[in-house]
Amino acid sequence: MTTKRISIALCTYNGASLLHRQLESIANQTLPPDELVVCDDASTDETPQILSSFQAVAPFPVRLHVNRTNCGSTANFEQAINLCQGDLIALADQDDAWLPHKLEAIEQRFAAFPEIGAVFSDAVVVDEEWHPLGYTLWQHVGFSPARQEMVDEGQSLEALLKHLVVTGATLAFRSQLREVISPIPPLWIHDAWIALLIAGGPGLKAIPEPLILYRQHGGNQIGARQPSLAERFHEALSLDRNTYYGGELARYEAAHARLKKFPRHLRPDTLSLLDAKIAHLQHRSALPNNRLLRLPFVLVELIKGGYHRYSYGWEVAVKDLLLRPQEPRTTKP
Repeated sequence: MTTKRISIALCTYNGASLLHRQLESIANQTLPPDELVVCDDASTDETPQILSSFQAVAPFPVRLHVNRTNCGSTANFEQAINLCQGDLIALADQDDAWLPHKLEAIEQRFAAFPEIGAVFSDAVVVDEEWHPLGYTLWQHVGFSPARQEMVDEGQSLEALLKHLVVTGATLAFRSQLREVISPIPPLWIHDAWIALLIAGGPGLKAIPEPLILYRQHGGNQIGARQPSLAERFHEALSLDRNTYYGGELARYEAAHARLKKFPRHLRPDTLSLLDAKIAHLQHRSALPNNRLLRLPFVLVELIKGGYHRYSYGWEVAVKDLLLRPQEPRTTKP
């Protein structure tokens, strides 16, 4: 028997056509949760009624909160997280399905590593009819065996500073860390913010097996469809430099500012690693507007290793060379 109370934080919005299988998969866990906290974000379909019906028959307490107005995914998850009463909080999306041993695997990993703050797993990517698409979530996001080894060896922050590979639907963390992660800035998506801040402190462990079916149905907020090379090329040509660099810098500066408030939470090198990530982004934001003139600056950062430590190496370096030049600002007369 587990000595830790486990809460599930599930957020819903107009999920009537998606929700049944997820609720069934949660009810069929080999290790039942101590509670399911559901925050519905002012759905206009039958989602609240489906949740109320499940609440009446669920084999564990279900606490349902229906928002009067829509507040958005990140704010809704923050609300659900803060309503949870368990020691461990597992996040859940309305459109996936959990494998039966998910909570048991999560509890075992926390028990094996009592010092860590969070765990996350891989997932099988499936289509709308629940057929596997032939790749896993980790393969999609580029969470390579080398990066997995970094996490296993206690370098989860270094792994995430290269790329934020943790998906919220696979994430569980210790509730005592809410004081660090909350409030969640609107610049961030909840799972990326939670994972990064915990990586800067007690760290994360990866569970090297799929524990959910990650469903792609055309309405995902963030999907896992494999983009083609042509699509990636087109994206680089169409991105606005100010939006791209400005948003990234603002996000990591916000993370730095938050973690600086919790010195006892941090590992010794957390702030210096974040400083290096911010310096890399600042270098990229200062690239010349002219694409040809960017080449020597990009080569310098490649030689220094910044592109390989803090982004996806050559692919991102090429993206920086291709990004659309900044349009001159016009001044009103």
